[in-house]
Amino acid sequence: MTPVSYECEETRDAKERHLPDGTALVVRPICEADAERLRRMFHRLSPNTVYRRFFSPITRPRESVLHHLATVDHDRREALVALCGDEIVGVARYDGTTTAHQAEIAITVEDAWQHRGLGSLLLRMLTKRAREHGFDHFFASMLADNRPAMSLLHHLAPGTRVALDGGTYEATIDITPPSASPSANPSAGVRGPVGEAVHEPQT
Repeated sequence: MTPVSYECEETRDAKERHLPDGTALVVRPICEADAERLRRMFHRLSPNTVYRRFFSPITRPRESVLHHLATVDHDRREALVALCGDEIVGVARYDGTTTAHQAEIAITVEDAWQHRGLGSLLLRMLTKRAREHGFDHFFASMLADNRPAMSLLHHLAPGTRVALDGGTYEATIDITPPSASPSANPSAGVRGPVGEAVHEPQT
């Protein structure tokens, strides 16, 4: 694993993970010191990726937004970052909603790293952490033309029902373990809920 400096306690939980093509990245919980890394990542994103993530053509993130995104309690709010060297190239986060045991999720992958399995990896790792903190459903909002997000959802949770509300798709995703999910039916060859390990060592 690439050596990392312990600039925050979360860095000690860093783990090496591999994409399907064998590329190794470091994944760890986000920390306040990542605000500047988030800024640098934002300026490497294409306008289309920014719009799909924030539903708005943002050109410069505010300091308060960067601080909010980098500051979580690792319980009701969590975020995992994937790093190549010292740069964040992907982020997956959840925020608990007012609905019991449900959290809203968002995933951002830098354009140069898209279509390589990073979004899938981060979502599966985030799902495990969400389960550990008592969540059993994810809620996701996606623009109607966000085909990559829809493709990821259908690949990882094909049984999920998606509703179109205006120009936005809304989905509620079951993340309970397969054995606890009434929709899981291994004998029929149906994929269980999102969250099973892929392309990562068992730890």
